[in-house]
Amino acid sequence: MLSRFPLLTVTAALAAALAATLAVSGCATNPGASDTQAVADTQAAGDSQAASEALVGTYWKLMTLDGKPVAVADNQREAHLVLDGQGRVTGSTGCNRLMGSYMLEADALTFSQLASTRMACPAEMMALEQAWLAALSDTAHYSISGQRLVLEDANEQPLAELKVNALY
Repeated sequence: MLSRFPLLTVTAALAAALAATLAVSGCATNPGASDTQAVADTQAAGDSQAASEALVGTYWKLMTLDGKPVAVADNQREAHLVLDGQGRVTGSTGCNRLMGSYMLEADALTFSQLASTRMACPAEMMALEQAWLAALSDTAHYSISGQRLVLEDANEQPLAELKVNALY
């Protein structure tokens, strides 16, 4: 005898088979791995991440330039940069937006094709902008320690110090 609803019968059979497969696979374990080891692995990954921030994908706020503290002027953006995963850098000079390219290889970091918007700003902010862009152009190396990034010239002399700034 043929069912009046053959599609419904097939659909129900497939759903039952899928449910049984999921139930069995949910019970599978990883032989040799204990819950304690999984927790230890997770904690170790967290510890190494807390030790040093990632260079790429992090918002880095400019703190010092040529050894001098950088202040944020009223009603102005803070000078910062963000390196994306495709070799592009974006950020702010403290006055204008900046953009360009970067190359990263081991501890070598160079910036190129740097450009910025051209809004008029107070004289001290324009001086900061020129010095910040010059420091980026002169960058040849970098080092990260915890939440601190130091951009260095070809002689590994510090040009600028930045710190992680949380975006939340």
